[in-house]
Order: sequence, then structure tokens, then C-alpha cells
Amino acid sequence: MHFDESVTEFTNEPNAALFCVILIIGTLFIATELRQFRNSKYLGRNARRAIGDFGVPLAICAMVIFDLLVPNVHTAKLDIPDGMTPTAPNKRGWFINPFGIKRFIAGWEIVAAIIPAILVFILMYVEVQFTCVLVNKKERKLKKGSGYHLDLVIVSFMALGCSFFGLPWMCAATVQTISHISSVSVYSRTHAPGEKPKLLQVREQRVTNFFCSLLIGVGVIFAADALRLVPKAVVFGVFLYLGLSSVSGVQFVDRVKLFFRPAKHHYDLSYVRKVRTWKMHAFTGVQLFCLLVLISVKSTDAALSFPFVLLLMVPLRRVLERFYTKEELHELDRDDCDADKSGSDEEELSHEKGSYEETVMPV
Repeated sequence: MHFDESVTEFTNEPNAALFCVILIIGTLFIATELRQFRNSKYLGRNARRAIGDFGVPLAICAMVIFDLLVPNVHTAKLDIPDGMTPTAPNKRGWFINPFGIKRFIAGWEIVAAIIPAILVFILMYVEVQFTCVLVNKKERKLKKGSGYHLDLVIVSFMALGCSFFGLPWMCAATVQTISHISSVSVYSRTHAPGEKPKLLQVREQRVTNFFCSLLIGVGVIFAADALRLVPKAVVFGVFLYLGLSSVSGVQFVDRVKLFFRPAKHHYDLSYVRKVRTWKMHAFTGVQLFCLLVLISVKSTDAALSFPFVLLLMVPLRRVLERFYTKEELHELDRDDCDADKSGSDEEELSHEKGSYEETVMPV
């Protein structure tokens, strides 16, 4: 009998998937800890504030350096083009002919395009209006007036202009907007231990938004080589950080947690006191079911019907009015905590000016 004496050599291959998970979790952990460092007892007030404000950039830099120190593991990097060019310069230029590029668009095709245009409009309308509603809550104590219709008109004209040049349609970014509002919010420092800081004011200005957009454009043009070193996993970690920051404190998330708590350990909040427990859980279950349906539709080939499914939430809400009173729906739709009716905000604000604003980063 003859045996093959050749030996197969096995080599250890680096686990890129595990390394990407480490980058995501590391970015989230560093950004969260640096944000909480603002409330620590170390260093001076200005140093803590600077480290807390630049926690996300510091987390990105740390994870990029960590990725460079492990060169044998391949991670997908950001795909940054060289300069300002169209997506496919070999196929088209900057201007898109609305009547067709290779052939003239027929009249019936223009009429048929109205249907997907309506679907896109519904998505953009919901995104813009939903963001505006979250920003202009009474609890945020904004002084400048809202512009629901003006925002929608501006977004519509921007979409029209972007269509002529083949650029992506622009709409309100909910997570980034809420994060920006939180970053320019001023909270009290005279609250009792264990209580949440009270919102005193929001520093309403356009400087931060302008410079953020300006730095994005400058970074893409002049810092493309540096941006190509950033792994996509690090960017996903930043998105996870922003997502957790925005959902923390949302009443729906808190009510989901109440599913797993006995009644004696429920929060002492208005909607817990004024709505029966089983009705509160039923309302949360309906919301959770609708959320799962929307996620399922969006992640499948039926994503084109997402606006229609979204519109079905309106008659569903009308059906819920038959089982809940107006007071109960008001409590279940309101903010996560009772409205602050303290009259000492202005006094605290005058005492706060010139001092360090202390904010709590939710975990």
C-alpha cells in the first residue's frame, strides 16, 4: 500500500471580521468615555471640556492608528475620489439632460416617472418634517421661529438642482441634527444629586453648521489621502455612537425596557402614572410591531413600497384612538419626562454664564 506523504501546510489567516468588530466597539467606547470625561474630577475645567467636545475625532484618530499598527489585517477603507468629478466620468459629464442622455425620453415615460417621484417625495417629506418636529419641541425652549413649509420648499429646490447635475438628493439628517442640538444645549449645574440636569437654553446660531459643511468640502478636496486611511468600521462605530446618543431618553425605548421590569420598579413618570400598565405595554407592542414591519420592508426587494407602508401608519393611529383616550395618547406621545415647570431657569442661566456647562452623556 502506498500513502501520499505530502503534508498540507496550514497558515493562520488574520480574522478581518473580528478586527472590524473591535474597531467598531473601540470607537464607540472611546467616544463615549471621552464624552463622560467632561463630568469627571480630573484635569481642569477647560481641558475636560475640550476633551469631551472632541471625543469623536480623538476616537477616530486612535482607531486609525490602531489599524495602521496591524498592517497584516485588511480592512475596507473609505473610497474618496480625487478632486471633484462625477461618479462615472467616462459615461456622463456634470450636466444631466432631463430629456435623456442616449435617447429622447418618450412622453409616456415622463408621465410614468411621476409615480416613483411621488414615492421619493413622501420619503423626503416625512424625513424633513419628522426632523423639524423633533428639533422644535417645546422642551428645547427654542426662541427662533420654525419654518416647516420653508424647509420643505428649500429641500425641494435643492433636489431639483441636484437632479440636473446627477448629485444625491439632500434631506434632513435626523441623527446628526439631534446630536448638533445636544451639543449646543446648556444645562443647569445646580440640580440635586441623582436628578437630571435641566435644559436652560439652546445656543441657536448658524456658525457650527456652516463650518461643518465647509470642513467637509475642504476635507474631501485637500485631505483625501488622509481620509482614505480611515476604515469603514470606524465610521460605523461613529454612527453607532450617534445612534445610541439619539435614542437614549426616547420614551419608546424606555417603555420597551419596562416590558422586563415589574410594576413596582417602573419609572415615576407621567405616562406611567396616568396610563394603565397593560394599555401602555399594548401601545408599545403596536409600535414595536410597526417598527419591525418598516425595517422588514426597507431591507427587502419591496423597499419601493416603503412610503405606502409608512402612510398606513396614519389610519392605524386613528384606529388606536378608539381604544385610548386623548389624555392617554397625549401621555404616550409626549416627551420622555414630565414637563419642567420650574420658574428659576432664568436665574440659573444668569448664574451659569461664563461657567462650564455640564451635560450627561447617556449610555
